[in-house]
Amino acid sequence: MGSDALDAYFNKVYGETFRAVSRFVVSKCGSVQDSEDIVQNIYTRFYQRIAKKGYDDIESAEAFVINIAKFECRNYFGSVKKHSASTNFSEYTEEQMVEIEKEMSKEQKNLEDVLCNEILAKQIFDDIAKDDPVIGRIFYLHFVCDMKLDEVAKELDLTLSSVKNKLYRTIERQKKKFDI
Repeated sequence: MGSDALDAYFNKVYGETFRAVSRFVVSKCGSVQDSEDIVQNIYTRFYQRIAKKGYDDIESAEAFVINIAKFECRNYFGSVKKHSASTNFSEYTEEQMVEIEKEMSKEQKNLEDVLCNEILAKQIFDDIAKDDPVIGRIFYLHFVCDMKLDEVAKELDLTLSSVKNKLYRTIERQKKKFDI
């Protein structure tokens, strides 16, 4: 298999799955910074797998990548014993695959539509995430993953009023801090 075909396949899958994978990982992780590392590990594992064994046997790339995401999240939390890099992700049950497909089919906004000024947005987001990881997760899930506030509250096991308070107070602080 040629390197160009491999890279094209990887880039296609990455483009189609990045938002859903990021959304899944952020909702399961303790901090946005950890989530970024986990997402990077997921796509590194995916690339290594397709480089080693090809991708003809992968029926649904989205489901395959989400399986890797589940594995990486379990490793992050240490709730299962460590697996070697040679774990066969195609051995999941049909029910697990259906659940993964359902998660992947959720519509998401394009990040470029959300962020008008990328540099300022990055500075603001970094400032928010470092002060309080919960607030960082709220902002990421709401603004990047386009989740409604009640969905964010449910995902993070918080009350809706708590999510709203944290969100709106942080927005006001950031407006003052960055003179927006």
